[in-house]
Amino acid sequence: MMAFTSIAMLLSSITRRSDSVTPSDRNVVVDALLNDDSFGLTLFDAGGRLQLWNEGFLNIYGIPPGQLAVGQKLGEVRDTVRASGNELLASSQLEELKLAAMSGGPAHIVVELRGGRHIKISVQGLPNGGWLSRHEDITDRQQAEQRFAYLALHDIATGLPNRAAFNERIVENLGLARSGNASFAVIRLGIDRFKEINDVFGQTVGDAVLAEMARRLAEVCHWGFLARPGGDEFSIVTPPDGAEGAIQEVCRQLQQLCDSELNIEGHRIRIGATAGVSVYPRDGDDPDQLVAHADVALYRAKIEQRGTVCLFEPAMDLQIREKRALQRDLAVALERKEFEIHYQPQADTAGQIVGFEALLRWRHPERGMVSPALFVPLAEETGQIGPIDEWVLRSVCAEAASWSKPLAIAVNFSPLDFRRFDVPALILQILLETGLEASRLEIEITEGVLIDDFAGAIAILRKIKNLGVRVAMDDFGAGYSSLSYLQSFPFDKIKIDQAFTRKLETNPESAAIVEAILSLARTLKLPVIAEGVETEKQLAFLARAGCDEVQGYLIGRPQPIGHYRDLTEGKSARPAELAKAG
Repeated sequence: MMAFTSIAMLLSSITRRSDSVTPSDRNVVVDALLNDDSFGLTLFDAGGRLQLWNEGFLNIYGIPPGQLAVGQKLGEVRDTVRASGNELLASSQLEELKLAAMSGGPAHIVVELRGGRHIKISVQGLPNGGWLSRHEDITDRQQAEQRFAYLALHDIATGLPNRAAFNERIVENLGLARSGNASFAVIRLGIDRFKEINDVFGQTVGDAVLAEMARRLAEVCHWGFLARPGGDEFSIVTPPDGAEGAIQEVCRQLQQLCDSELNIEGHRIRIGATAGVSVYPRDGDDPDQLVAHADVALYRAKIEQRGTVCLFEPAMDLQIREKRALQRDLAVALERKEFEIHYQPQADTAGQIVGFEALLRWRHPERGMVSPALFVPLAEETGQIGPIDEWVLRSVCAEAASWSKPLAIAVNFSPLDFRRFDVPALILQILLETGLEASRLEIEITEGVLIDDFAGAIAILRKIKNLGVRVAMDDFGAGYSSLSYLQSFPFDKIKIDQAFTRKLETNPESAAIVEAILSLARTLKLPVIAEGVETEKQLAFLARAGCDEVQGYLIGRPQPIGHYRDLTEGKSARPAELAKAG
């Protein structure tokens, strides 16, 4: 298509002396130059009289044939356009258009018609004092640009403003709060266990849950700016207000939303939510800091008490920094060989050693020994638990295969391992690599392995048993469904949780629970081991009640295997600790 300025120059050349151009010649030129009716063209002479136009011009404005004539003034053409139903939305644009035309250009203007259409008009001056105007219907382009602009600042699933729009609002609030000596709150609210909703009901229902939660939040948070930055989280920033009580009222209203029941596509779904709050200027004076501190408060609430609204406290920031530092160190701990395996002996109630449980330890180069209660959840949270557990299993099997006495060895697996790895294949590979007899290996699991996908977990455990490896239920009695699990899978052993063992001498209820577990185990012909045995009286109680095996400080503390070398070489049947106690 010929450029607009080129068309202007050619039309100028044939209109410079209009008396030398016959109507026939003019039509030939017009047909040659103006055959593209996707846009409209009009040509005016120096006196503002219409000389040429094309079909595109008539089509854009819906002008019937015969309404325009050569020699019409600009005002007459404008009236014809208006009579065809093309009223400008902003009347001021008429004057702007007139000035653009009379100035001879070049100039551009986008006019909006009352029907919602947008017309881009470009004016190019001609050497003879006239001008050429180009008219293009850009409604589709304008709508697309508006749509892109909307999407750039809004979340598709909920229609709420997105992270970019939220950050803009915080910056705006900061300016207002600083000038008015006011405060405002930044709130981060997350839907608890949203992934489970997606897994159970599907992503369509999950999106519907997000949309319904957005609607309810919008009703409650009409006083603030609500956004969805992504995932299962919503963000809210309150308007600058000097009253601290206003922020407390916000927290109260949010608390009511933290436990809701939704009816989504016929499913009654209980929704929990947890929120973290930071306040300007108390908790930060820039957007990133305020958002980060609200996230810290949200994280703290999720750990300590879901379903609550938690205000940021400075001590939280230090704790989170400590956690992140530990996460960074944990990421390289395996590579730097900072992990150790300690072994705790297991014995029958007569004191004869029957095996060991392998327990992971982390010797940090600066912090010293880090508690497993601290670093194991971190490893699970960051996905590092899989490689660590594989290293433990391989190391333990190789160690046990070297013992002269074929004692059993128990290894713990994280529930996450069963979701991310082919555990039976891994066990078989390591048994073949190390030469350890399968019957000597015992895999300890908690009921967490069975909760998320019971049928799938049972199938995996059966594959493990088919290898000849034993499977034990750890922490028995501490969960809610342990009894039903015993009916669904033939465990080789159950392990009484140490919380009951330690209270045998002081709590009659704990003693009754232990006796009930042992009675059930006899009925099911299941061996039982009690962990946490620390006193002779506890050992005597368990022996009288018919417990098969025991583990605890009375038998032996977790130690590097060198500490128990006499036991693994068959030179002794009882550890030094138990010999002294006896």
